[in-house]
Amino acid sequence: MTDAATTTATGRPLAVVVLVGEAEHGDPWHALDQTGRRAAEVIADELGQAVSVRLARTSDDAETLLDGADVAVLDVSGDLAEPETDSSALVDALSAHLSAGRGLLALHSSAIAFRDDPRWAALLGGRWVPGVTMHPQIGHALVQTSGVVGAPPESDFVLYDERYTHLETDEGVEVLAFHTEDGIAHPLVWRAEAPGRGRVAYDALGHGVESFDSAKHRALLAALVRWVAS
Repeated sequence: MTDAATTTATGRPLAVVVLVGEAEHGDPWHALDQTGRRAAEVIADELGQAVSVRLARTSDDAETLLDGADVAVLDVSGDLAEPETDSSALVDALSAHLSAGRGLLALHSSAIAFRDDPRWAALLGGRWVPGVTMHPQIGHALVQTSGVVGAPPESDFVLYDERYTHLETDEGVEVLAFHTEDGIAHPLVWRAEAPGRGRVAYDALGHGVESFDSAKHRALLAALVRWVAS
């Protein structure tokens, strides 16, 4: 798996859509409007004129919300205390996006989202498992690199964030970063590619806007966008 240039084959800027969860695709614990906006700002700042970034919301028309997007960045969630809702239209849109060879990057609580539709976990390469997955108290966290040659992050770093623990991951994903809890390594960042579809990456960091105060996390986010864009 190699990295990629940022602009498209035609030389135009990459079109990035940051999809922010609302209502049933949010939860009481994550300020997705704030973190989604901050992620969009980071991508624009880190990649500059090589990208154009716009925000979309899960309440937008699912059939058109990813129109023209080279990369979809998801900052969505779901409330495990509430009944499941029909997410099929949104997952249809994401599936079509990937089938067209375009990239997808999901952030933090997106591993909880769309739990009524098993296609989402299959696309993402993992999921939050109710009753199993958890996180220690939020605080300063050591993110450890897996040391994949040519892949981010290049070195370990510390930031203020949650550390998702006991996430379920598919065998086919390539883990790029992890944290250690009770002597066990828990994946935090992974990527995956499969024939006939676009690339996918997941970054479990980003609980709050302060996560993006870390220069290493900002660089990681930009690198993942570049990778899924190829």
